[in-house]
Amino acid sequence: MTADVSPLQAEIFTSHPHRSLHSRSRLADSGTPVPRKTAMRPLPACLATLPLLLALAACKPAQETPPPVADAPVDSEAPADAAAPGMPETATARFRCGDLLVGAVFDNSTGHVTLSLGTRQVQLPQAVAASGARYADAQGNEFWNKGDEATLALDGANHACIVTDEASPWDEARSRGVAFRGLGTEPFWSLEVDGGPVLRMRLDLDMGERKLLLPQVTALDAGEGYAGKAEDGSDVVLRITRGDCSDGMSDQTYPAAIELQVGEQTYRGCGAFLQE
Repeated sequence: MTADVSPLQAEIFTSHPHRSLHSRSRLADSGTPVPRKTAMRPLPACLATLPLLLALAACKPAQETPPPVADAPVDSEAPADAAAPGMPETATARFRCGDLLVGAVFDNSTGHVTLSLGTRQVQLPQAVAASGARYADAQGNEFWNKGDEATLALDGANHACIVTDEASPWDEARSRGVAFRGLGTEPFWSLEVDGGPVLRMRLDLDMGERKLLLPQVTALDAGEGYAGKAEDGSDVVLRITRGDCSDGMSDQTYPAAIELQVGEQTYRGCGAFLQE
């Protein structure tokens, strides 16, 4: 007699021929049906492939983290147009350049430096520099500074500079707000006219032996002089003529000639406007 073979037994026979033969033999010999085993439900395709994907991921070398992008290089040769955050808009320094005492005011907001050289002021724009700070104009005047080192090229002459605490009398007067300063010789004398809403004049005459204060003076027409009365009652008139002036004692040239009348006495010398 031939035993019927169920679909499950056929599947088992196909997958495991030895087990299937043994099971069929038992069925044929005993006539007792073999208990059916619950068929294993196949895994979804996505779960079946998960172990393979995990294995492949473990074998794949770790992706290298790209190096951080460096900040864009700062062009040290490009002049700054504005002060960097936290940097003061202006900074001052003093230098001795040979025989010259130079006051420097650095305007970081505009990229200029103003050099005070006695009675003269020169403003230079910032220029290309490989290092440090360099300022130059089309006339060949140049100032370079890095730390305590500096060089000055002025009117075709080159000067090595060092930082100093010294200040020229003209630069010191300028820092106090003096609008005009003058001096003369034989004997030495000097004067200062303060700027501001109230003009005052101070006179230091006859080698310092006579000092006069004018609490208030009036500017002459066109601003080419001042007049007032000193505290001792002396009438004072200062006349200013713009143009090169020499004091006769040195090779220095000043931008204005002056004549000072104090009572009946006349003094002649040179001077400069300091706030122009």
